[in-house]
Amino acid sequence: MVTLDDDFEDNLRAAVLDEVEQTVRDEIGPELKQAAEENWKAYASRNGYDIDHVWEDATLAVGRDDDSVTVRIEWPELTALFEWGVDPHTIEGNPLLHFYWDAKDTWITTDEVNWGSETGGIPESRAIRDALDQLRGMM
Repeated sequence: MVTLDDDFEDNLRAAVLDEVEQTVRDEIGPELKQAAEENWKAYASRNGYDIDHVWEDATLAVGRDDDSVTVRIEWPELTALFEWGVDPHTIEGNPLLHFYWDAKDTWITTDEVNWGSETGGIPESRAIRDALDQLRGMM
């Protein structure tokens, strides 16, 4: 009969988590970030958007506690507007809006604007959600 040390389970858990943490740090996290970056670049190209900061400013962090390993990628503020898209909507001034409109080459002052009425809003990119699906398909 084999007798196991009292701390066998703790040592096994730690060894497995070491391996998982290394795999997440070296493979899974970077692959997820890279897949999302490729999706963002394709989306930006399709829509003529200058949003390089979305993938350039993204940060990856791997965390670990007693029984789990997590990967976290943070994209810059407002990235969700591109990920989920934005329907046309009215923006109201307080009391007025004042902005430069490139397409008309003029400054505009108004009490409200129907944002996205000419462009149809911002289409959803699904860059992050599709990257997660791509990564799941590889595992």
